[in-house]
Amino acid sequence: MGKFEKLLEPLKLNERYTMRNRVVSAPMAFTLVAKIPETGEKSFRKLEAPARGGDAIVCVGELDVNFKDAIRVPFPPVDFANPDDYTLERVSEYPKRIHKHGAIALQEVMHGGKEKIPFSPEEESIGPNNEVHDNGTHVRAMTEDDMARIIGDFVTVSKFAEKCGYDGVVVHGGHGFLFSQFLSSVINKRTDQYGGSFENRARYPLAILKAIREAMGPEFLIELRISGEDGFGNGGITPEETGQFLHLCEGIIDLAHISTGHYYDPVITGQFPSMFIPHGDNRRLAKVVKQYTSLPIGVVGGINSPELAEEILEKGEADYIVLGRQSLSDPEFVNKAKAGEEAYIRRCMRCFKCFPGSPEEKYKDIPIPNTELAQVVGQCAINPLSTLTFDPYEMADAAERKRVLIVGGGPAGLQAAITASERGHEVILCEKAGKLGGLLYFADVDIDKPDVKSFKDAMVADVLRRDIEVRLNTEVTPELIREVAPGHVILATGSLPAQAPIPGIENAVQALAVYDGSCVPGKKVVVIGGGLVGAEEALFLAKTGHEVTVVEMLPRIASESFGMYREALLLELDKEKVSLLTDTKCLGIEPGAARVQGPDGAEQVLAADTILYALGMKPAPMEGLAAAAEAAGIPVTLVGDALGAAKLDQATRTAYLAAIGIA
Repeated sequence: MGKFEKLLEPLKLNERYTMRNRVVSAPMAFTLVAKIPETGEKSFRKLEAPARGGDAIVCVGELDVNFKDAIRVPFPPVDFANPDDYTLERVSEYPKRIHKHGAIALQEVMHGGKEKIPFSPEEESIGPNNEVHDNGTHVRAMTEDDMARIIGDFVTVSKFAEKCGYDGVVVHGGHGFLFSQFLSSVINKRTDQYGGSFENRARYPLAILKAIREAMGPEFLIELRISGEDGFGNGGITPEETGQFLHLCEGIIDLAHISTGHYYDPVITGQFPSMFIPHGDNRRLAKVVKQYTSLPIGVVGGINSPELAEEILEKGEADYIVLGRQSLSDPEFVNKAKAGEEAYIRRCMRCFKCFPGSPEEKYKDIPIPNTELAQVVGQCAINPLSTLTFDPYEMADAAERKRVLIVGGGPAGLQAAITASERGHEVILCEKAGKLGGLLYFADVDIDKPDVKSFKDAMVADVLRRDIEVRLNTEVTPELIREVAPGHVILATGSLPAQAPIPGIENAVQALAVYDGSCVPGKKVVVIGGGLVGAEEALFLAKTGHEVTVVEMLPRIASESFGMYREALLLELDKEKVSLLTDTKCLGIEPGAARVQGPDGAEQVLAADTILYALGMKPAPMEGLAAAAEAAGIPVTLVGDALGAAKLDQATRTAYLAAIGIA
């Protein structure tokens, strides 16, 4: 018996198709980016990766059914009934890549209903009701003619998917889009045969699914993505009614997976669960839904480990597991679980690097225009292969085996060591501390960061299993470089806390000292600096019983963050009653007190048992290491924080590129 017996068990869907295991890669990417040459190639590789990694089904994301009232990203129009050769060729590349690795390929099809924003006078927003959307868009109530036309659109786009080589479609029936708008008793205000009772509200979504089945025949796969609840806590969709609806779908669709929440408010409603939400939270909804239907039921949402997936399946809470962001952080999830290598799985941290939110809706602080966002969705902080501009599987082997000296055992150094080893080089990794992981040691303590700890531990384990010489408690000097005589040096020397010229700063303690145990904070804590480090530490302290005040000069807490992660962080800070003083300058620090000046110019003294400062990071001094290597004619590459204080995604990406670039 294998360790993940249920996870790796086949699941028959119909007479033609059987899943090779119980793992599905959730709909991701926007299908029509395929028509943008460079972006399309990245998108193909992104969807091919989980198929190569062993997933049973790979779903290609969002294909809106028309360009009048459905399209949510302004791609050039496509005639799905008579597609041009280029569109057909490019979109067909997705199933071709997926099938190459033995996986089933599904295309997500959808209509956003009232969530569509018109991009031109020819477009409009329609939905169950005549209303004005919260974003100011006028929404016209759908007529019977609209409904018939859109049913036809779903059929046409399903035929287009079949023509492109897909095995079926995923109909998006959740997240506040068209299906949800009709099914929700809170949203649907119609008084005709499509509103009121559950049977009436289910009538139109059911008609769409029936039309697809009648047009496509019995072997064409139809999966439904559907919400188990709205997530607003005000009624609306319930798991019981979702189960009843899926009972009506029996004999029409083949399988359904349970999500939750609403696109317009994804953090509060749990549509995109943050790191502050329990992993696999939707399992409670799937468990209820399964009581009403014989259909295979999947579950999506924050599942990032084979152990949790196996537990859900063992308990009968779902029949299959749908991985979204986890398919980006480690597409080899299934293969590693199958090989007993689960310790090396890079488990999604739910940091929102891959998708920060939708700027055309509520997230106005995202520094990426909507049209560009569609092209960069899918970048991952811990998977440096995500959205590369080249195919790493087509790279030639390293021209020669070299001795590579890597200085620093933080995330950048670990990634460089792993990649250089994979490329066949002889790797020596030196770390001046007594353990690997660098600044990620904080995750050993922070109660909100178990997934960061897991990532660190997975990288360390990956290094230790390889033929890599690890030298701990070893500070690299110019003399050591000459002694080792490497063919290439990678400097991953990391960063150190910066210190601002605040009078009395010696009366405060650098924030990271709390994590290494050198500072045990008192009950009342003031944190000077409300960037990400300060804000996240304030949250940790509040959750461990401290009264915390954050002082930040800028108008925004965690100003370097944006979108869904920043919203989730602020909500959590509010929940934990952390006092946030923005537009506030620290004038000086005395023993037990910080003197600050607010936006109105008034000064106040904040008494505290402990005062911490989190004022940014700066590259650690390299003591002439680069110069020494270059003087000896040894090529040198700087990665991660050595280039300038960087985030985790920059550390892993620069390290990967440096290692594959060793000539």
